[in-house]
Amino acid sequence: MNKIFTLICLLVVGSNAASEPTWYRGEINRIWTYGQGDFIVTFVGNTGLSDCRHNYAYFTSADLHPEMLKSSLSVALSAYHTGETVGIVIDKDLNDDACHAAGIDLRK
Repeated sequence: MNKIFTLICLLVVGSNAASEPTWYRGEINRIWTYGQGDFIVTFVGNTGLSDCRHNYAYFTSADLHPEMLKSSLSVALSAYHTGETVGIVIDKDLNDDACHAAGIDLRK
């Protein structure tokens, strides 16, 4: 988990200085995969991602390194099965209303 948190911090700090990443928090309602390991997450009630296209958070190989993508899916699946809240970091200035995720973590 510490490795994931460190990677998220590096992504946030290393991003464009003009953009402001936002943490979206919620309980995962649905996860589905597509493409080459890419996946989409929705939240219970979709209120947490309401300003994202289709209320989806997209995790893609175009945005994340392969190991980060696998780790993100692992965290998402764990949270889904345990009912834990997650935080997903998204920088909408970089990728419009599609809400491409830069990372995910478990929240208390």
